[in-house]
Amino acid sequence: MVIKNFVNNEFTDSKSKNVFMTVHPFTRENLHTVTNSEPLDLVYAIQSAQKAYLNWKDSSIADRVTLLEKIRAYIRENKNKFVEAESLDQGLPTHFTEAANIQIALKKMDLFQSELSEQKAQSSQCSAVGVIAVILSWNLSTRVFVEKVIPALLAGNAVIVKTSSSSPITGQLWAELLQNIACPAGLIQILNSQNLPFVQLLVQHPGIKALVFTGELDHLSQIIKTMPHKKIMLGAGAKNPAVVIKETTETEKKEIIDSFMLGQGQLHWNSSRLFILEKFQSDWVGFIESYFGQLTPSEGIHDQSSWTPLIKNKYITSFSQLMLTAKSDQAKLLQVQKNCKDHFAKPFFTQDMSNCSTLQQDQVMAPAFILSTVKYPFDVPKYSNVSYYGFMASIWADAEKGDKVSQQLDVGLVSLNRWGIFVDKPTAGVKQSTFGSTDHQIFGTFYSNVKNIT
Repeated sequence: MVIKNFVNNEFTDSKSKNVFMTVHPFTRENLHTVTNSEPLDLVYAIQSAQKAYLNWKDSSIADRVTLLEKIRAYIRENKNKFVEAESLDQGLPTHFTEAANIQIALKKMDLFQSELSEQKAQSSQCSAVGVIAVILSWNLSTRVFVEKVIPALLAGNAVIVKTSSSSPITGQLWAELLQNIACPAGLIQILNSQNLPFVQLLVQHPGIKALVFTGELDHLSQIIKTMPHKKIMLGAGAKNPAVVIKETTETEKKEIIDSFMLGQGQLHWNSSRLFILEKFQSDWVGFIESYFGQLTPSEGIHDQSSWTPLIKNKYITSFSQLMLTAKSDQAKLLQVQKNCKDHFAKPFFTQDMSNCSTLQQDQVMAPAFILSTVKYPFDVPKYSNVSYYGFMASIWADAEKGDKVSQQLDVGLVSLNRWGIFVDKPTAGVKQSTFGSTDHQIFGTFYSNVKNIT
């Protein structure tokens, strides 16, 4: 498929005609040819967005609800198309993409409609900010699109979206959606680029009044170095603990391991370290070895296997180094011993790894996990909080014990007896997981300018 930019409600080639290729995650064959945006493309997009903003900023709540309802209805009617296309770009099984990506996106839109309906503006006045730029990650990207782009739109802003080069199909799907619902021209525009000068201009351009970024920490660091003074909401980095302090059934164990395996450590929501009580160690080691012993690499998006491919070359090339890091820390490895294709890294758990190890603290983006045993539940925060990140944690426990542990964890979200990926409310992390504003409300202090009236 050839994927183009979407500017002023039209699919268009870049002025430079440069392209980049994406690969099929299961076969490594060419998948998409993508038009590579250049700085001049961004200038035209900003001009169109500014015109659209002048008309949209004073739109009524009723008009915004109507547009939201059209978007939601289109996704519901074309759910299978979204599921199939994004599963393929992201190397994920369709059953998981539907549940964790599309269904959560629909639920988020229900929450947005409730917020619009409840807007009173009695003690404050909210006005739109202007043109907002959103840089998307590839992780379940329609979900992220809805969480980051739609509230900007509903607050009265125009939006320029730069899709991830790892999942450009998301831009194609949303461009088709916007054309089909006759969204006002220029209100949401979608650009694709791997070029650093383009990203730098997007971040620094004075016509961009606020920036939303989701992605890897090294990319975020580059943005922060050149970031001018404007509103920012930047999300990156996750080392999420899964904490088990109760006896678990085979079904529960499978659900817990899915939080590690589905996405292969590449998802922002993946668990990366499993904490268990010492008395459960033998049971869990036996389960992990049995699970890995039966595991086979996925053959495609309709395969039920949780052993999915690594989607980026840099993840593939760095994975062997992670294994060496674990061995140098004298950790015991629990891993898959089967042969597999190069882009299917053999997932492994380590035991007895240092709490200050690189593998524990850094964003890994690969199926390299840590198994840690503790004597008492209150030991978990002491060892978990050493990470640089604090996005979320999932705890399997009775309510009282789970609450005691959750209060001490340095994370933005704790989910009890379920993987936090299925939580439909926006979540901001702490420490290095989130920079800038954490206000996801439509009429909060980020997507709107708020004036108090006394």
